[in-house]
Amino acid sequence: MPQMFRDAKLYRSMLYIPGHKLDWMLKAPKYGADALMFDLEDSVEVAEKAGARASVAAAIQQLRTGSFGRFVRLNGWRTGRLLDDVNAVVIDGLDGVGLAKTEGPEDIAALDLVLGELERSRGLPLGRIEICPHAETALAMYRFYEICMASPRVKRAGYTGAPGGDLAHSLGVQPEDTTEAGSYFGAHSLLQARAAGILHVAGGMTGQLNDLNLVRRIGEKSKRMGASWASAIHPSHIPVINEIYSPSQTEIDEARGMVSAFAEAVARGEAAVRYKSMLVDYANIRCAIDVLKKAQAAGIVVGDVPEIELPAY
Repeated sequence: MPQMFRDAKLYRSMLYIPGHKLDWMLKAPKYGADALMFDLEDSVEVAEKAGARASVAAAIQQLRTGSFGRFVRLNGWRTGRLLDDVNAVVIDGLDGVGLAKTEGPEDIAALDLVLGELERSRGLPLGRIEICPHAETALAMYRFYEICMASPRVKRAGYTGAPGGDLAHSLGVQPEDTTEAGSYFGAHSLLQARAAGILHVAGGMTGQLNDLNLVRRIGEKSKRMGASWASAIHPSHIPVINEIYSPSQTEIDEARGMVSAFAEAVARGEAAVRYKSMLVDYANIRCAIDVLKKAQAAGIVVGDVPEIELPAY
């Protein structure tokens, strides 16, 4: 069976904001994140949950025309809070939800049904709201492929655990270097997500607020391993993350030159061509076109690029 791919809008960065801080949520767009995650889970004390739901709904309503994504991290199943969360925030302007403490595919499937019922009853486009599974236990990581396959709403996923967080505690990892855990378990989650057809895979993040060098090290390592975006809990991390997950001018120039040379080869009836010191065929061109698409999604002008009809694979 050919693999099916689940594409979605490209976000390089996602900034978490506590859901009980309405003023923080309303000013968050100025920091330049491609998407915002309004948090109803760990950053909100239990007594503040009800008020936070109202604040998040108000933020979504007031920010609904922005070009950035609007997501909400929900409390997990088995907390007694998830249904109240979705009932409050599934409104016009919501792009997706993050499901905290996702344990297995049944959690995603159940949330899919609930979202569908709310979309129908409220006149919202059916199936539009994404689900981002947050695998925060060893069991969830072990079942990550099944989790990703549980609903077509899952369009972006990955290893987002920070040192000292729930996932690190469940796994028992104590890395000497804070990029180590992301290497091990990021590679695992990348494989599972990609096998499920997910193109937008999250890279590692850090809870160190002031160490931008660490943000860069984690981001660059994650990108080399296949990640396409990352989350942050502090606005100062966003420019670094956006830079890392945007193609550089060198990468853009190389991709454009490769596509142009290959287009000329195709016009001559050839399906492979020497470009600089490299033999280029359709596999290379797919990668080059991906680079150019990412640049365009980030608002970068890539210049004139010839169109090439790619064979299915």
